[in-house]
Amino acid sequence: MSEEKKSSFKVVDRRRFTDEGDQRTGPDVPTADKVRNDVPMAPPAVVAVAAPTPAPADAAPTPSASPAAPDEAQGGLNLSMFLQSLAQQGLMQMGLIPWPHGQRELALDQARDTIEILVLLKQKTRGNLTAEEQKLMDAVVHELQMSFLEVQQAIARSRAGIKPPGMPQR
Repeated sequence: MSEEKKSSFKVVDRRRFTDEGDQRTGPDVPTADKVRNDVPMAPPAVVAVAAPTPAPADAAPTPSASPAAPDEAQGGLNLSMFLQSLAQQGLMQMGLIPWPHGQRELALDQARDTIEILVLLKQKTRGNLTAEEQKLMDAVVHELQMSFLEVQQAIARSRAGIKPPGMPQR
């Protein structure tokens, strides 16, 4: 009497690797991850670090100004860039700036972990940083801790039904 409909839905395994860790092949396997260039990136809101000013030609070279500084990794990564990367990651985890895919997501446990990593790094590098690096470290840790506190308070207010200051009460 009634005819069963065939499902038009198909399950395709698009993972690039097998359970054993070998790379899969076949028509359904994606070849490479595509980078989205259409999502505008917001500038980090926590800490803005000015680019270092070049030293005058007649000035004596300092260890941090030398092109092959020992604390700078191959490819130009240095402590300032690492701290800014962790700060941006913390802001994304708190939902204050969008992730690279364009969405804002709240991951407070991960944000807390990122802040704890920065505090640990601050403790372990005490006395080994330049004045500029120490200032940046202090600013990043402080700003992320304050932002975390503000996010927690905003969540508590929203659960209690309290409008933030400046918002019209209904």
